[in-house]
Amino acid sequence: MTTVLKPNLVQIGDTRKPAVVFGHGWGRTYRDFIPVAEALAPVASSYLVDFPGFGDTPRPDETWGTQDYAAHMLDFLKTEYGLSRFLWVGHSFGGRVGMRIAATQKEAIAHLFLVASAGVPRTRSMLQKLNGRRRGWEFKYRKSMAKGDAELQALESQYGSLDYIQSRETGLRDIFVKTVNEDQTDTLGEITCPTTLIYGGQDHDTPVEVGQKLAAGIPTAELIVCPHYDHISILDRGRHQIALCIKEQLSLT
Repeated sequence: MTTVLKPNLVQIGDTRKPAVVFGHGWGRTYRDFIPVAEALAPVASSYLVDFPGFGDTPRPDETWGTQDYAAHMLDFLKTEYGLSRFLWVGHSFGGRVGMRIAATQKEAIAHLFLVASAGVPRTRSMLQKLNGRRRGWEFKYRKSMAKGDAELQALESQYGSLDYIQSRETGLRDIFVKTVNEDQTDTLGEITCPTTLIYGGQDHDTPVEVGQKLAAGIPTAELIVCPHYDHISILDRGRHQIALCIKEQLSLT
């Protein structure tokens, strides 16, 4: 694991108040959570981080998975800011990392907030599975026959998701492939801290179905569905809902 890699971090609020750590989604930055952190400023000390490889933080030398990100964040927060216990708010990929921390370091997270989090596979019919495999085989074959970088990029645009396509440009293709294929189903039962899941009813990237699976596997989970938000607007128009959930929890501590 890379030893000297300090993530870019912005702190908002009163440092004497309870600590809330925010982890952004894939291809995003700490800026996504600025409105929520500002709303929490009177009652919380918010730590907004750029994960390694995103925003202003260099990527790790190795091909990290979510366990590597979780371990690095724990060490960084403890070493640089003295944080050993905090609330974690993770959007999408940031939720994956938060679940790894909660499952392995049970005393670290006082309350876990998963906003449109990924981490478990979506339910697919047999036909959808067969079509997915066919497209995968077709993509691999056509890549092996591609002549030149331009043809390869055209194939990626045809077969790959937006995040997959952009991961080439950001130099994170290896990490993307590794993390997106991780299935955290078997570790959900290890998450014992109180957990609030917030999902958008119009989210097609991590739909409510994913939240329902997570809620069924995490013993202390509560699922909140915001019917009019998608994967990104839940951070913008849904920021008040996120802030309210965090404030309610802070009032109990």
